Amino acid sequence: MKLFLKYILSMSLLSMFFNTNAQDKNSIYPKENFSVIQAKLSNGKPVIGSINMAYKNYNRKAQYAWCLTINIGLDLKNVNENGLPLQSESDIANKFEDELIKNISKYATVHYIGHLYNDSFLDIYIYLDKPEMIDQYLKKEVNKKDVTRGFAYEIKKDVDWNIVKPYFK
Repeated sequence: MKLFLKYILSMSLLSMFFNTNAQDKNSIYPKENFSVIQAKLSNGKPVIGSINMAYKNYNRKAQYAWCLTINIGLDLKNVNENGLPLQSESDIANKFEDELIKNISKYATVHYIGHLYNDSFLDIYIYLDKPEMIDQYLKKEVNKKDVTRGFAYEIKKDVDWNIVKPYFK
């Protein structure tokens, strides 16, 4: 329950960064509608996270055709046997996620789809309009010696948002 509340609080903070509560028809952001996702990996370990279901039928997908996936490695000392983080690790990972997204949003329009904890990782899904600038920024960040948690990222063209489509079911 505490983890669920932490997710909700994290989503509220993200909405402040992106002003996603706008209901104006001219807004590029849909009104938020986060759902908790629970599943199991093929190895039986749990997956838990939250996805903004407002993007399921988003009509501007083609304008934000670049999917940025960030995979933050969790500190294994602070992870349960099932691969999910302890509260202290979740706090650290969520704060790091917020910092990355805040900085990424300085270089591109960011559509935050959501995040999933699984098997000692936090996977973050974002769609953007300017992948080059984000790639330059993240290349610098990923190699910093004092980075909060190690992470990897990938930027792929995905006009139809097929990468996140399974989460919208």
